[in-house]
Amino acid sequence: MVQLYSNGDCLYATAVARQIKNDFPGCQLTWVIASFCKNIIANNPYVDEVLEINSVAKNDAAALRKLKKTLQAKTAAGEYDHLFFIHNGDTNQAYYDGSIRSSILRAYGKPITVPLTPVLRLSETEKNNAAAFAEKHALKKYQHVILFEYAPQSGQSEMTAAHAINIATAIATNNDAAVILSSANKVNSELPAVIDGSPLSLRETAALTHYCTFMLGSSSGITWISTADEAKQLPMVQLLNPNSSWTNPISRDFERFHFSTDGLIEITDYSKENVVACVNRALKDFSKAKASFNQLVPVHFKSTQKIVYNLLCYLEFSAILTHIKVNRDVYGNDMGFYGQVIMGFISFPFRLISNFFRKKVLK
Repeated sequence: MVQLYSNGDCLYATAVARQIKNDFPGCQLTWVIASFCKNIIANNPYVDEVLEINSVAKNDAAALRKLKKTLQAKTAAGEYDHLFFIHNGDTNQAYYDGSIRSSILRAYGKPITVPLTPVLRLSETEKNNAAAFAEKHALKKYQHVILFEYAPQSGQSEMTAAHAINIATAIATNNDAAVILSSANKVNSELPAVIDGSPLSLRETAALTHYCTFMLGSSSGITWISTADEAKQLPMVQLLNPNSSWTNPISRDFERFHFSTDGLIEITDYSKENVVACVNRALKDFSKAKASFNQLVPVHFKSTQKIVYNLLCYLEFSAILTHIKVNRDVYGNDMGFYGQVIMGFISFPFRLISNFFRKKVLK
């Protein structure tokens, strides 16, 4: 099974690993994954072997296709019985319909009958590290402990460290609350209740959710790991950029896969004033805060033009037709979608020349 990155996508894919074990009882499953994401599936009971890949950088379509052909050849030679290429790249981009999880599950090509909750198995060391972090910062003394995912790698939010610190400071000052700024980047705050979460790994942060009461998220790895089976899913306010080209709002995912959205608020205006007002209200009465602040993340098809371009580069016309069918099945005959498909064809030669000039000539 090939799912290289990123952490959130790999968490979705744990359901596919579980499904493969269900569909092929007694099989040995090898997960092909990028080295920088391999820890997310550590101790996974549905994975027998991990094959690390360092040769495929993000957005390197040529390297991804080369890997795919290599694995197809090994499967044809009998080294593997089956190859499941579910990574959201190459022709699998055709399966994108506004939800990343949908794309990954659809790429499996068989019904998914197992639970979709991401599978995570934390070690005792990771749990102990989270407990030590909670004790060090005296989290028990606060009425509210807020986990703030402020530096997403998914591109779902535009949030700077300075803006996040200002928001966290205002929330902590107005409430009996600690705010943990969680990312790989160290942050400094003069307020003890605004805490740097960078010493913890992503998996340790999942363990830390059991010491938290609330989340500010951005539909990235920390948000999605909090929905895993060994984490504690928290009431959350998601700060989302409605104009990002690859949208993956929590509400769309939860509604599509029948997870409850009662504990979810999404806002696209994440000015300090709006976020602080929303959180202040939500800490007192979540349902009233949702009624006042929740904003719809609109469906758009900006990614389709890019998908059509990427597929045309390799003359994958059948995949383009698949993309059209998938989205028509979900959204009907949406003229905005068809417009983006047409623009993908029209803009193709100009983008091709531009990319060639930028990558070859200017380089």
